[in-house]
Amino acid sequence: MKRVLLGIFLLGIFIATSYTYPKVQVLHEPSLRLNRLPPSWILEMMSMGNRELLSTIIFYHTSFYYGEKTAWRKEEAELRRVYDTLKKATDLDPYNMDCYYLAQGTLSWIKPAIPMLNELLEKGHTYRTWDWYLPFFLAANYYFQLDDPVRAAYYLKDASRLRPESSIFSSLTARMFYEGDQTETAIAFLKSMVLDTKSPLLREKLLKRLRALETIRFLEKALRDYHDKIGQDPDSLDDLIRAGIIRSVPLDPYGGSFYLAEKGRICTTSKLAEGWRKDQP
Repeated sequence: MKRVLLGIFLLGIFIATSYTYPKVQVLHEPSLRLNRLPPSWILEMMSMGNRELLSTIIFYHTSFYYGEKTAWRKEEAELRRVYDTLKKATDLDPYNMDCYYLAQGTLSWIKPAIPMLNELLEKGHTYRTWDWYLPFFLAANYYFQLDDPVRAAYYLKDASRLRPESSIFSSLTARMFYEGDQTETAIAFLKSMVLDTKSPLLREKLLKRLRALETIRFLEKALRDYHDKIGQDPDSLDDLIRAGIIRSVPLDPYGGSFYLAEKGRICTTSKLAEGWRKDQP
């Protein structure tokens, strides 16, 4: 009986300790600090030839700091400090992919940080010429945060070149060129991809996107012809038919319907998306 009571007593101490110790530890354990690092050339001297090792140490310290902090995201000083440490870590080792991953994961959703982040990713793209992730990150930042689909398309074009087996990169590249009013560039890109690809399935998808963009180019030319003939822009694509510019509105290969949107842009209800159906909103 005494052994049972002793066991229960020790178990109670263990449970109480497990419950209270983490709270006491939080109160008394000093928080991590992310101090400003010296210039990169001094860090290189301090590394004593172990640049990759020091770069890794800086990366881990920065990632631990970010994991501990919960309220720094709106503090510009903290933001710049995280960027500064990752920049210097990549100055030591520009091939350190972990730094670029951490930078993209922590800074990409903060719009004021995008120019700094893109500068860092550009460095990685210069050195890691085989890595499709870096141009993909850059494309996402330019498209979603900076509203620059043309610049995004050029980076996504690099990602597509580095990962030719992925059909989504080539399709998105053409779509971004189109959204940036560069239909001709999108068509030229798709034609080159069709010639280079060895996959029948990918070639079929590219040809479908190519037909859609060539149709858009045809309608864009019709808009210019209408303006030259009538002296003003049409209100809808039906005006092109009534003016004798085209016989009918061509079919969208994706199953949607072409229409004239704001600022004279040719758009389609399918949004050039695979699997679109007319009963979708």
